[in-house]
Amino acid sequence: MYKGILTNTSKEMSTYSDFPIPADWPTYLNHSYVEKYIDMYAENFNLLPHIKFNTTVLKVSILPDKRWKVQYIIQTENKEKEEIFDFVMVCSGHHRKPKLPEFKGMNLFKGKQLHSYKYKRAIDFENKRVLVVGAGNSAMDIAVELTHVASQVYISIRSGKLPWITPRFLKGKTRDHINRFSAYIIPPSIRGKIKENSIIKSFLIPSHLKLPTDPLIATLPTINSEIFQCLAAGTIIVKPNIKELKSENNQIEFVDGTILENIDVVIYSTGYYIDYPFLEKHIYTGGDEIEQMYEKDFHDVVWLYRSIFPPKYPHIAFIGVALGAGAFLPISEMQTRYVTGLIKGSIKPLPSQNEMEISIRKYYENIRKNLCKSARSGIRLSYLPYMDALSKEVGCYPHPYEIFKKFGFNFWKLFMFGMATPIQYRLLGKDSWEGAKDAISLYNKFSFKNSIRGSRSYKSWIYILIVLLILLNRNGGFKKLINVYWKIFNK
Repeated sequence: MYKGILTNTSKEMSTYSDFPIPADWPTYLNHSYVEKYIDMYAENFNLLPHIKFNTTVLKVSILPDKRWKVQYIIQTENKEKEEIFDFVMVCSGHHRKPKLPEFKGMNLFKGKQLHSYKYKRAIDFENKRVLVVGAGNSAMDIAVELTHVASQVYISIRSGKLPWITPRFLKGKTRDHINRFSAYIIPPSIRGKIKENSIIKSFLIPSHLKLPTDPLIATLPTINSEIFQCLAAGTIIVKPNIKELKSENNQIEFVDGTILENIDVVIYSTGYYIDYPFLEKHIYTGGDEIEQMYEKDFHDVVWLYRSIFPPKYPHIAFIGVALGAGAFLPISEMQTRYVTGLIKGSIKPLPSQNEMEISIRKYYENIRKNLCKSARSGIRLSYLPYMDALSKEVGCYPHPYEIFKKFGFNFWKLFMFGMATPIQYRLLGKDSWEGAKDAISLYNKFSFKNSIRGSRSYKSWIYILIVLLILLNRNGGFKKLINVYWKIFNK
């Protein structure tokens, strides 16, 4: 983990639903704040006595009776043990096994080469000429951080064109400031176009750079607030994909024929494999046949119902695999609430294996049809619909009509037009929390406090709605839209 890392989601959208991140903390948290918050959460709910520290899981294997044998070693004792469990939840994440590209001459290049997971401090690259390979969040973060100390920074992008890049703040609001009204009423294509225009109009993008041609909503945008200034100033120079690394003068040749000389360091920010070394791979990929069917488009295939359950092995759950346009912590929390409800028998059981298989196939076909194919598009989900779907199973869905009945019009308006913070899933139903209403109000107060557009946000959405209704009414789409909206909120 590098020193300058920040969360890509705001604290208001990153919080656990029943333990709000302090409202006076920074909007985007560095690793120290995240660590402190996790420690506070664990202490508040007395979790530490239930955690076995200094323990490495060696193997998790299924037994004939469908229970699981877990073999592990306690490092402080250097002693291997095993236990049998009825159910296993895998919550270890998948940023463990780094991906390295294969370029001609990598073994001959005399400069330093490393994967981004080994990058810690910018100062270690002072006065160096550095090439960063990749176009994701880490690549952009590292490249920007290096501009303060390196003599020159280059960034190699395989496609030769910039990805969609969204800053952490856009028009006075956090980039993840989503609300229920826009999420369910404004079509995704229109929301995407609005954001695309905001990005293009708000930032100086050098004319020689190729802009993305795919719609923003079909991609996983990179998040960075400073990259455009660096590109405009020339402190970061974009290069296409690498063709060859050479030993002579530390040269790097690119696919367009251009050559850079005297490159001191190459940092490969090229992602990670989805890998669980303690499990047989077929458990979470679905097996060789499924991998061959989908790996060409998605590279990393995970065959999980609701991004959690392998259909053949319903007594093991994977938490935190899904990649959403929302924060990791609340998605993982909702998945955990769903899984624990199933274990306790308090919610309806999983569908049959065949039904789960069909659901996953539909998911992948939908991704193929609507999203740009990439290594991570196969684990992508739409944040609010996903959270709402799971919350309905759990029994904590914040139904708009019930919110209006219980809390009145003013809070309902905040609920619909304000930030859709995860705390909304503690307003009603199972494990509701009395402090949820006040916490949501406080978060929205902080969110709008410094926004010059905050006081006009409701009016802006009303204007957008009027224009949308006029357009839809021309082809009879208005009635269709209302019917869809009514079905969504009455499921």
